[in-house]
Amino acid sequence: MPKRYNHIFIATLSTEPQGVTRVLDWLLEQGYPIGEAVVIHTSGEVIRPALARLEAEFAAGGYPGIRGRFVPVTGENGPVADIRSREEAGAFLQTVYGELRQARRAQRPIHLSITSGRKTMAVFSVVAAQLLFGRDDRVWHMLSTERFTGGEKRLHAAPGERVEVVAVPVLRWADAATAVALETSDPWQALERQEALAQGNEARRAREFLQRWLTKRERELVTLLAQTGLDNAGLARALGKREQTVANQLTAVYRKFEEWQGAAGVAGTRGALVAALRPYVEE
Repeated sequence: MPKRYNHIFIATLSTEPQGVTRVLDWLLEQGYPIGEAVVIHTSGEVIRPALARLEAEFAAGGYPGIRGRFVPVTGENGPVADIRSREEAGAFLQTVYGELRQARRAQRPIHLSITSGRKTMAVFSVVAAQLLFGRDDRVWHMLSTERFTGGEKRLHAAPGERVEVVAVPVLRWADAATAVALETSDPWQALERQEALAQGNEARRAREFLQRWLTKRERELVTLLAQTGLDNAGLARALGKREQTVANQLTAVYRKFEEWQGAAGVAGTRGALVAALRPYVEE
């Protein structure tokens, strides 16, 4: 496929097929060079009319130059009729994760639409996007200007009809963390790896602050604070110091903590300090 048409559109489907086509129409109007459209769907009876309309639209040349591909959600026992259990939700996550991972490994910019489909599908789609998305990938949602229930469900907007589509902010992991997720085809394993990586990074940062920014006495004080959560009086008793001495040392630590965090003008707090140092203390 020519590189200029290598963008991929991935959408979930419910009973409203126009939730797929209208977002795709809008993206094409914005000039995105989409070469493939992937529709992820369940296999229940209620979905079949919507699925049939979309299949017919692509087969009839409604989107020339764009390959249409329809992917059923599949679990251990075969196609999933609906998402009503933890196992079925897990099967959907595995399916959407697999499609996103395949596109990322092929270096294809992704446009993920969560307009159609159950709310569960939208939530798990965003989880998969957080694990895998690169800088050029987007999640889209259409703000409906009409009710899709009842009447004619037009696949495409009528002349003069407004379609409002917004980009959904996705809090991506760092590029190095995303690379870790791309190594596995199991989204649950990817989540475990991300959590372990995040905890390791937090512990390393906490160790850096304790060992490089604090004096020996300050380090002794804040380590005890993170371990025990004692108030100033308790810390003073445990360390054999005056309570005012402890208060003065903590004030100096808070200033260093603010500078280390790069949060000039934001007051350091006891809670923030303990939260930042606890991973290293627990390690």
